[in-house]
Amino acid sequence: MIYNIAMIPYTNMAPYWELDQPVGCRFMPCVPSKSVTSLQKGSVIAAAVPVGGLLALRGLVEPVGRFGIAAKKESMSVLFFSEQKFSEINRDSTVYLTNESESSVRLLYLLFGYYQGFDSIPCQTNNKEKANGELIIGDAALLKARSWKDKACYDVQNKTKYNHVTDLAVEWYSAFKLPFVFARWVIRKDAPGKVRSSLENWLAEFQEREQELIATSIPKTAKRLGLSNNQMMRYFSILRRTLDNEDINGQKLFLQEIQKYVQNAIFSV
Repeated sequence: MIYNIAMIPYTNMAPYWELDQPVGCRFMPCVPSKSVTSLQKGSVIAAAVPVGGLLALRGLVEPVGRFGIAAKKESMSVLFFSEQKFSEINRDSTVYLTNESESSVRLLYLLFGYYQGFDSIPCQTNNKEKANGELIIGDAALLKARSWKDKACYDVQNKTKYNHVTDLAVEWYSAFKLPFVFARWVIRKDAPGKVRSSLENWLAEFQEREQELIATSIPKTAKRLGLSNNQMMRYFSILRRTLDNEDINGQKLFLQEIQKYVQNAIFSV
């Protein structure tokens, strides 16, 4: 039997794609928000799951070592573009959110609450053209940031002029002086022992060969995105894939803050 492992099809996971699939497993491309439901349904056995979705997976999965995706200060790929300064956005503003995120949407909600109070959260809109700001993650964020110059980006398609861009990992670090953990490698608790061992061995090999795999993926991803090799090197170097104590503390705090403030509703419409 072959077991599915959900893999985020974003550039931040590109070095992992350079390594052969774990024995007895196959990769299934899956955006972050879908990996949570896939684990719940059992259509995948493991995933680098968004930390924002871990609460929904309590009792069902467990972490595989200290493997994940973390950023200390900037992330370069979890960005909020807006007409106003981030600290000025309040209940009179409207925001357009990606539907691919679990962690980033919740992080954005918390940051708005810290600045303006949780009774003054902006409203969510489904109309991009009328939004005062937009949350963009992954490759789309990297590409939009490329065109964002002199603190002004004119988006022809959406007819929205954004004067400000905010890296959410920077805002989180500014608030708590802790890194932000975007994803953790987890496996279902009912996974067969041989599958667990296969994934553990695969991640251990990745850790040992990480720099080699990053170097191999740089020219491929740079060409695909139309970015320079130096830009890709910088992006890959700011992300950490083996978590330290600071990362774990940042993850723990984020989950505590979600439980304290977010509950079920993220934004009001």
